Amino acid sequence: MKRNSSAKRLAAAALALVLLLTLTACGQSAHAQDAAGKDGPSDTLKGIYEALIAPESDYSRNKAMTAEYFPELEYGETLGTDRITLSIKANGNEYFTDGSWDFVQDGDWLTATFPDDDYAGLVNVIQVARAVGTQLGMEPDLVSGYLNGLGMLGVESDDFTMTEEEAAGTTTCRLHIAGPWEMKELDQMVLDEAVLDGEALDDSYLSQGGSVGKLRYMLNGNVSGYTALIAEFGGLDDIAYQSIVNLITLRKPVGYEAFLADFTELKALETDDYTVDLDPDDETIGGIMGERDDKYSYVLLRFGSGEYGEEEHAVNVPDAEVFADAYFRTVAAIPQATAGASLIAAATACNVLGFAAGNELWLADVDTLRANMLEAWESLTDEERANFDANFPALNELLNSSLADWEANRSSFDDAGVADTMEELMEDGTSQWSWDTLSAHTWTLGNSEG
Repeated sequence: MKRNSSAKRLAAAALALVLLLTLTACGQSAHAQDAAGKDGPSDTLKGIYEALIAPESDYSRNKAMTAEYFPELEYGETLGTDRITLSIKANGNEYFTDGSWDFVQDGDWLTATFPDDDYAGLVNVIQVARAVGTQLGMEPDLVSGYLNGLGMLGVESDDFTMTEEEAAGTTTCRLHIAGPWEMKELDQMVLDEAVLDGEALDDSYLSQGGSVGKLRYMLNGNVSGYTALIAEFGGLDDIAYQSIVNLITLRKPVGYEAFLADFTELKALETDDYTVDLDPDDETIGGIMGERDDKYSYVLLRFGSGEYGEEEHAVNVPDAEVFADAYFRTVAAIPQATAGASLIAAATACNVLGFAAGNELWLADVDTLRANMLEAWESLTDEERANFDANFPALNELLNSSLADWEANRSSFDDAGVADTMEELMEDGTSQWSWDTLSAHTWTLGNSEG
């Protein structure tokens, strides 16, 4: 099961999708000309390390953001003779555990092996992959999109592999570091049924977003009013055109038949039923996908009312009573160290994900969301708050692990009888965005500056 996971959330989408690659290793590598020797790390390894710890890197920004909330966490980065080691010390923080991850140079490859359920290890892989891209002169956004596309389209690569060792319970990721990746598959990576899943639109609201190859996309609406914003790295070309044709053929919004007959090439269109804008303004882009990125070119499609899913799509934030009963008390009620506790935990995780996704919390007004959550929290008894605090970290880990690698976690939900429901929830990548929103504001509950 592949997950799309914002413009701010697109980074999360790239992360979630690349973590699910299950490609087998491709052949034997040659020895890198500057392979690590006894006297110290190779120039390539040094460059990757410097790109990783640079102030503007994903790794450094994520570390700084986490430190705002948990200043006691101690991150470490070490450049060794043949490896980069990343580490974290929790220093008493109840939500994090100590850990260490090695990215070892083996000839032309950088290799990391970690337990299948190690979500932090998977996070580090994508951060290191983007650093590899920077060091080798590749665009990090294309590296992320490329890895996403490999996973979603089931394509094998000469430059990245991810192999699961079922018996050992480990995953090994290998990144080619001898030179820039050819990424010849980028031109095959278009929006199609393999990427988008699902069927034709109906009266229900559907929101999807993510990145694949050179593309970023945000798709909102229903059969009567549908908006699609697609951004392509560099200039718009046949990748964008074919993606639009595939999207509209699959989703079938109002007026789609006339559109497909009219849209014979990538061109601007304006009719009563649909429009194609090859140069949307910054305000429009910002309202749908976040701030314009000048490395991308944008195309905006509207069908029917064409407004569903933007500012006009009002999100009703659950009130304090609903948060208290449907979220806090539900999690607090998970039993500990009793028979059947794991089944109840899995069922509760499914219910919580459904609560977040059903209320589209990723679209919620942040001030209202935080105020209602805090009011709900303060309405709980001391015992309920204590039970929630005891249960939430494990539930958070279960959901994050499941969204990162569904197949590795499916059995827990099968046993609880909710696997089909979980799978349906995860078919729309915005479920993860909603959960990420709920989880983030739970960790910072009561911090008005967070």
